[in-house]
Amino acid sequence: MVTKNPTYINGHFMTQSMTGIQRFSYELCKAMINAGEEIIILAPRKTKPEYQLNCKIEKFGIFNGVLWEHLELLLLLLKKRKPLLLNFGSPGPLFYKNRIVTIHDVSFKKNPKWFAWYYSLYYRIITPIYAKRSHKIITVSKFSKSEIQNWLKLPDDKFEIVHNAVSKEISPKEQDTPIQKGKYILTVSSLDPRKNLKNIFKAFSLNKDINLQLILAGKKSSMFNFKDDDEVKIKSIGYVSNSQLANLYKNASAFIYLSYYEGFGIPPLEAMSFGCPVILSDIPVFREIYHNSALFVNPDKLDEISNAINQIVNNEQLRTELISKGLHKSQEYNWEKSAKLLCEIIHKNQ
Repeated sequence: MVTKNPTYINGHFMTQSMTGIQRFSYELCKAMINAGEEIIILAPRKTKPEYQLNCKIEKFGIFNGVLWEHLELLLLLLKKRKPLLLNFGSPGPLFYKNRIVTIHDVSFKKNPKWFAWYYSLYYRIITPIYAKRSHKIITVSKFSKSEIQNWLKLPDDKFEIVHNAVSKEISPKEQDTPIQKGKYILTVSSLDPRKNLKNIFKAFSLNKDINLQLILAGKKSSMFNFKDDDEVKIKSIGYVSNSQLANLYKNASAFIYLSYYEGFGIPPLEAMSFGCPVILSDIPVFREIYHNSALFVNPDKLDEISNAINQIVNNEQLRTELISKGLHKSQEYNWEKSAKLLCEIIHKNQ
């Protein structure tokens, strides 16, 4: 799948820690390279060391954020005679037409209070502009497509769905400190209000008879308005490496993820790939992506969440069934398949 012209990629994601959107960007770049696609990443000078990609990376400019993207990146693209620009996370220069953009979800529109005011305002203003001026909008689920389409009133042929998958880099290492299997329930999340962590904490505390700890792995972001609840005691271990994350998934008694809103939700799929049974909030996107491979609960009903925790820990038949279905579900998605589809989209628009 080699094109006549290289594919230029907005490398702004390489300045950020690798969480959901950045993981999507990184894994698709790797899979495209492995498929024989010639890609050139245009990035700010200061990038994170975890982004190791075997392709040409042009680093330039004096800025790292919005000014780099809307000014310095634009000037370089004009100098290169306006090539097609592929954007995985951030949109690229606002008024640049020759591009494909990715919109993972519209949570900033759905509930601005989940975010810092300037973040939600910024994306509510610029998203309609760049979305309508792009050749294609890539999104990660039918649910997200519906949300974007209902808001922006764009035609079906403007959209392409490219799914997430599980990274092969999330694997345990022998030198990692062993974790005692089955002694904790895991959740992986930023301290984002839409992740509904408070209800997880409160429901977990209702299970007095379960001798398990609740572990939270994830990095706090200034983008989110989340205040810690001192009344709830859990073990928060912060941002973890790929191998540490694999170790956590592999040895957890269960994984719980009760978001109010997602575009896809990668962590449950990662947990399933390690044979960890999963509890999910009963929201449309999770029903679409995960079908019957998880135990679904109302994210606002503490008793229902608490009972689900008790079931998934103590009911061996249920655990066995969820583990089997989860493993099968995790194998339905892979980055190679997603990259193949993405390359076809690029070729049609170059």
